[in-house]
Amino acid sequence: MQITPVRIALAASFFLAPTASAQEKPNWDAVAAAPQSHHVLLENDAIRVLRVSIVPGAQEPIHEHQWPSIMQFEQPQPITYVVFAPSGDKPKEVQRVEAPAFAAGHTEWASPEDLHSVLNRGDKPFIALRIEFKGRLVEAKP
Repeated sequence: MQITPVRIALAASFFLAPTASAQEKPNWDAVAAAPQSHHVLLENDAIRVLRVSIVPGAQEPIHEHQWPSIMQFEQPQPITYVVFAPSGDKPKEVQRVEAPAFAAGHTEWASPEDLHSVLNRGDKPFIALRIEFKGRLVEAKP
């Protein structure tokens, strides 16, 4: 078998392709991309429970939430919710939404969230509990 430049290039692509594709897609998962504000309290195959905390005046790094979830706002603060669109390694800001603080204890359903960041405009830490549902939701049994 003759070794040709084409065969060398083809062989090299098998070794280099996985590395290149892994480098092309950053890990935007909240725990990996914004670990200062997303603390894992419990994780298993079905759920992940996060404590989300953002100090006053801070904006957390860009991240996403790939699963639907329930959020309970323990210490709500006024926030700016910043939405980003993928654009290579540096996502592009596409929208800013200023929101007042919810009432403490407010709980709501959240669909998976694409790239975003939250800025705490309040004078106290923003604290929320987020329960992410990783797989198929099943009927609860008494």
